[in-house]
Amino acid sequence: MVASPLRLFDCSLSVNGAAAAVLTKDKTDVEIIGSGLATDSLPTFEREDITTWEATKRASEAAYNQAGISASDIDFAEVHDAFTIVELMAYEDLGFAEKGKGNALIQDGTTRLDGKLPVNMSGGLKAKGHPISATGLSQIYELTKQLRNEAGERQVRGKIALAQNIGGCGANVAVHILKKVAG
Repeated sequence: MVASPLRLFDCSLSVNGAAAAVLTKDKTDVEIIGSGLATDSLPTFEREDITTWEATKRASEAAYNQAGISASDIDFAEVHDAFTIVELMAYEDLGFAEKGKGNALIQDGTTRLDGKLPVNMSGGLKAKGHPISATGLSQIYELTKQLRNEAGERQVRGKIALAQNIGGCGANVAVHILKKVAG
């Protein structure tokens, strides 16, 4: 038991990591079409509802608005799943499921590789480890490989992908939406 009801395999391992990105003005076959950043109170006890990350809701709304799409347009996603409950909260806060219904997406197979909305094709943070400051770019890297059809055995289909990254117990959230473009 880590902290009831979380057990060892409900929590990701913090691992060392580094990330770098090359930004260019040249045309590319994958573009960021929407981004949202939001913050909330760091202490969870100061929040109205501890079963939601308001910053995720605000960041995703900003990203969807900038991209001109809604949650139903997302083909696949990499979400911040440092703990099992955080993944379920992400499904709800990103608009993939109604409040209290995030678990249904797992139970009905929606988030599987062959599901309607594959999530964490990389295995997520619980499987690959949580490289803290490199987590966000590792998600973007995975989504880019997916959009370019370079993901091998874990390849999924789609043209619009979402990355959600959290810092400080949901106090800082970044949501990015990527799109495969003709290239």
